[in-house]
Amino acid sequence: MAHTHAVHGLGFRMDHASVSVGDVEAGIAFYGDLIGFHRIDRPNFDFPGAWFEVGGLALHLTTGGDTRGADAALRPNDPHFAVAVDGDLDAFLDHLRGHGVEVFELENSPAALRQTFVKDPWGNVIEFCINRPPGSD
Repeated sequence: MAHTHAVHGLGFRMDHASVSVGDVEAGIAFYGDLIGFHRIDRPNFDFPGAWFEVGGLALHLTTGGDTRGADAALRPNDPHFAVAVDGDLDAFLDHLRGHGVEVFELENSPAALRQTFVKDPWGNVIEFCINRPPGSD
């Protein structure tokens, strides 16, 4: 649903997120094979990349941009994108841990029932959360 800004008269809605990876094929393996995001068609740009569909929005993987690096700290206040999870979050996180992915959970979050954070091999932070039901503040 787009919201119209009173001053500009423009409608806004989130369209996609983009992260830079060091290697597109390794990014496809991480985001597609390991995490399970659904790969979608990508136009034929003159630079490498891959697209995924995540909950109705697109995630674009590109190369050549800045990356934080594999050794970057895993902190919830670093730039990230968040994915709301329906299902067994613990089993999913155990799956990621089993493949060497570090997981950080923000205990007693005031914003969600659960907020967990992981990094891809290039240091991009991804949040997996279980939101509070509407009106349960």
